[in-house]
Amino acid sequence: MKTNKNKKLDLKWYGVKVLYKNSLIGEPNAEKLDENYEDHQIFEESILLIKARSFEQAYEIAEKKAKESEDSYTNVYDQIVKFQYVESIDAFLLCEDDELESGTEVYSRFLHTAKEENLESVLSRHYPEVIEDETEQIRKSFILRNRDFN
Repeated sequence: MKTNKNKKLDLKWYGVKVLYKNSLIGEPNAEKLDENYEDHQIFEESILLIKARSFEQAYEIAEKKAKESEDSYTNVYDQIVKFQYVESIDAFLLCEDDELESGTEVYSRFLHTAKEENLESVLSRHYPEVIEDETEQIRKSFILRNRDFN
């Protein structure tokens, strides 16, 4: 029979990537529309730090935690925003030690691209939020002002 100490040793740290969707409900208040309003879908990838005995248990815990964080609120355009868990995408074994150290890799993925694809193209396709140009300055400023939602 395992002791509590042995059970604790069985636990490992996992990073579980979960996907959320922000859905807009209702029409925006026409009087509040401005240059920052965009009518599109927003998905959020989030990586949850989970302590579990196995990948399967890590997925179960992550799903439960993700569902607990579902929420809804009214945006600045008087629309309801529903923040909902969609699914767990991937899991990554971080370490088998009880202690995490500064600099521990939380998650990684490989991006498969054509040999001739340049860095700018890779960034714009996989990380469009990092592309800077004059037309995006208003939108980026709006996002930064609202970073407390992230």
